[in-house]
Amino acid sequence: MKTFFSASSAALLSVVFSFLSPVARAQVITVSPSSYTYSATYVGKVSGTKAFTVTNSGAVNLTIRTITLICPQFQLTSGVAPETVKANGGFTHYSVQFAPDSGTTFNCNMNLLDNTGVTTVVPLTGTGKLTTAAASLSSTAVNFGNTTVGSISASQILNVTNTGGQSLSLQSVTPQTANFAVTSSTLPATINAGASFPLTITYSPTGVESDTAVLDLTYDSVPDNASDLNGTGIAATSVAITNLALLPAATQSSAYQVQLNGTGGVNPYTYSLATGSALPKGIKGTSKGLLSGTLDVSVGTGNYTFTINVKDGKGVAGSKTFTFPVFAATGAACSNISFNIPSTTTPIVPLTDLGVGTYQGSQGGLYPNGSNVRPATTDADAVAFGNAITPLDSNGNPSTTGKIVLLSIGESTALDEFGQFVQLANADPQKNKSLVIVNGAQGGATPKNFQLTTSAYWTTILNDYLPGASVTPNQVQAVWVETTDGIASGTFPADITNLQSEYEQMARNIYTLFPKIKIAYFTSRFYAGYSNGISTVNPEPYAFEVGYAVKWAIQDQVNGLNNLNYKSSNGTVVAPLIIWGPYDWTNGLLGRKDGLVWSCQDSSKDGTHPATTGKIKVASYLLNYFKTDTSTTSWYLQH
Repeated sequence: MKTFFSASSAALLSVVFSFLSPVARAQVITVSPSSYTYSATYVGKVSGTKAFTVTNSGAVNLTIRTITLICPQFQLTSGVAPETVKANGGFTHYSVQFAPDSGTTFNCNMNLLDNTGVTTVVPLTGTGKLTTAAASLSSTAVNFGNTTVGSISASQILNVTNTGGQSLSLQSVTPQTANFAVTSSTLPATINAGASFPLTITYSPTGVESDTAVLDLTYDSVPDNASDLNGTGIAATSVAITNLALLPAATQSSAYQVQLNGTGGVNPYTYSLATGSALPKGIKGTSKGLLSGTLDVSVGTGNYTFTINVKDGKGVAGSKTFTFPVFAATGAACSNISFNIPSTTTPIVPLTDLGVGTYQGSQGGLYPNGSNVRPATTDADAVAFGNAITPLDSNGNPSTTGKIVLLSIGESTALDEFGQFVQLANADPQKNKSLVIVNGAQGGATPKNFQLTTSAYWTTILNDYLPGASVTPNQVQAVWVETTDGIASGTFPADITNLQSEYEQMARNIYTLFPKIKIAYFTSRFYAGYSNGISTVNPEPYAFEVGYAVKWAIQDQVNGLNNLNYKSSNGTVVAPLIIWGPYDWTNGLLGRKDGLVWSCQDSSKDGTHPATTGKIKVASYLLNYFKTDTSTTSWYLQH
């Protein structure tokens, strides 16, 4: 059977004829499923992703040169191009989600162009659903004012009202940080047209500081909305325990520890279990407030409560009732609740706590001289560059109707974390309406894959992720980077210096590909001790040491080394300003001075990727950073 079609016709019918006729070529590509119909999705919501497997059954390797989604309502969420698919059954994957913007049926295609010039067409169908429901909040900001550290504030009520004509379902309510708690919601909850649903919110400060958070509300049929939460912790005037009443999550049959902290009196504080209370079997407490041990196999999942008494050095007493949550084992190494410096019994100290101290001879701190504060010149430049970020049109020219693009770059962990951040950020009423946040992170996108500007990972960002968000490379002015090679062996610092060099080349490539870029915010990854013995992707201490690759790359730029100039007054500009974004690493349940801990329940079963609670933790740090840093507030927040 012979076929005589125009190029466009052949492209549209190539899938059909690959099944109907013995096409005379060495490469044979099939896609499974060969077409897909998404479940009807409400306008303004996003469907689940669908994975497509692309298989080469031919005898010669084949390269997918480009992926084209004909309609913007279908968006690529994973997979890269160019991508070589090996012969004789080699395969790769692409994932696509459906985000309808009108109440109609969309019949579109995903086109995969290979190196032989043949386009494989995958038909995609999805229908946008309309609703007259509308969710409104009684306040876009809830302020708790001053609350004593170690106590719980008076409750405040946030009413969710359905101002539309159809019922809706409130699916979930997520306080961004544990200092704020929703105590009265039973979800999901149906809210009929014209009806309201009350949420009772409390605030519990753990330190003398200002706390901010976003309360994200998700619904079945309308987009998320949110309310900003604010409160200030003030010094306690009576003896109390500062820890939140809900303790960090424990895992069945696994090790556990938490250090209780007293306040409002004079040292030393002495702790004891209240009469009538009992700790879960296997957990013991000391007079110094350390609760630790390995949960007995008889301890089931659920919440356990007990009361701890505390006395200060003068005998003044206080007490607090705690909830101790126990969850099922995840499959990760959940007893690895902290990690020591190699060949020692000394726990690793986070860079932010290490300061002028050293890790295997290298000084701590995020910036030079053991400091966590940006050097004065760097800080001044960061503020100036941030102030210069303004809406741009697609060609990169200032425009009152233009866009500011914040782009993420990284691997699968960043993909998960930034996806959660996008959800929180887009619901936040304080976000700049001109700001478009694009999740450009991709599975397998390690620094090694970003060394050439022609890399498939860069190409996919440029050709798919940015156009999918209706923006261009000329509108990208800030990037957040979290990515690391799968370092699983080596000796510090040699095991990290190559990663540092890769970060520096990434910075230069970012400047080349995004000519309006101002600032690159780098973050190292979270605690990975729960992956030790489970995964070799990036276990401890290498996950911790990644922070040094970021620190040293920034230090090189501060010191004018390795061709990282970001200021035109110093010569040819070749890189954006590189500064720290939020620093997420903490030593498991041992934690760090600001109270951040990482439970096994914050990690997935491989110990490498974040679970839902882990995603929220990282997203929370990101959100707070972008809403408060002096380099971001001028462009991130609505003014």
